[in-house]
Amino acid sequence: MKANTYNNVQLLGLMSGTSLDGLDIARVSFDFSNSQHTEFQIINSKTFPLPQPIFEQLLHIYSCSAPQIFELDQQIAKFYAQCVNDFITEFDIDRQDITAIAAHGQTIFHQPEKGYTTQIGCGTTLNYLTKIPVINQFRQLDVSAGGQGAPLVPIGDQQLFSKFADGFLNLGGFANISTTKNNQALAFDIAPANLPMNRWMQEIGLDYDANGALARTGKVDQTTYSKVCAEDFFKLNGPKSLGTEWLEANYLPHFKTLNLPDRLRTHLEVLVQMSLAAFKKLDLTAIYVSGGGAHNDFLMELLGASFAGTFIKPNAQLINFKEALIFAYLGARFLRNEPTTLCEVTGAKEALRTGILHDFEGRIS
Repeated sequence: MKANTYNNVQLLGLMSGTSLDGLDIARVSFDFSNSQHTEFQIINSKTFPLPQPIFEQLLHIYSCSAPQIFELDQQIAKFYAQCVNDFITEFDIDRQDITAIAAHGQTIFHQPEKGYTTQIGCGTTLNYLTKIPVINQFRQLDVSAGGQGAPLVPIGDQQLFSKFADGFLNLGGFANISTTKNNQALAFDIAPANLPMNRWMQEIGLDYDANGALARTGKVDQTTYSKVCAEDFFKLNGPKSLGTEWLEANYLPHFKTLNLPDRLRTHLEVLVQMSLAAFKKLDLTAIYVSGGGAHNDFLMELLGASFAGTFIKPNAQLINFKEALIFAYLGARFLRNEPTTLCEVTGAKEALRTGILHDFEGRIS
């Protein structure tokens, strides 16, 4: 592949996060002709809710057998393919205009300290059913090189959004922050964000706590708050990332004895205080906020009450589809033979061009 072959491309970015709130698809055009700045545009975007059977299996993934996980890998790929095909039909897209699909996949296991991270949603099946080249598995090579395999979004923050702010906060299933200091990228996971709240709300038949309304009625349980903050993860420096295994074993058990409003409010206090500590440590003054948590009015009030700087909230499309956009960008960088990771962020031995290409029709050369 030659880099100049891919100066102007369109990709579909597919993102399905740990909060299990659906599959985000963004059709994005990129213009790399200016070496100093990459132009991009989200042309179309849509979120597809996860089918209930897939949602239930992902929610209880640790009780699934190996054959069940392999079957789920195929089910998710078929669901992704149906969503892509419906997306193409709905927005009247010429399939030949899409250079590739960049698919994050669904993370089910993430233990980089043991050498693995697992995203399911078979790329080969997705490629076959859409007849579009697919790039996926963006994380494992970085883990094999000694990194965390995460976060991957900071390279997009650095290359596409640096003119807007000096810090970038993503409030997804987990919260992460990225910035650049002295020409060096810094980024890490801060704390669980939407994932535990969504789990607890689903126990009462709701998808999430809209605008933090129920959390607003609760109070902080100081004993629980202190125990959670004493967890080793919150004392770590340098590259660090969170997975659902840690959430299940080290975080959620602390909240079991609390009623739901207090559980939500105490969790938000952990998230807010850990976020504020990160902002201070990184000396941030303007923070660009994205992810579903940006829509949580109560959370944003709590953050804003103790942060002297400015929060920048982009339009709703960027809040909701920024990660899908950036995975499309990673796919474009893959095609251009450019690195898709920042080793100073992930902790890997070197910056790497991560990803695996699935292209049974040989469209990409």
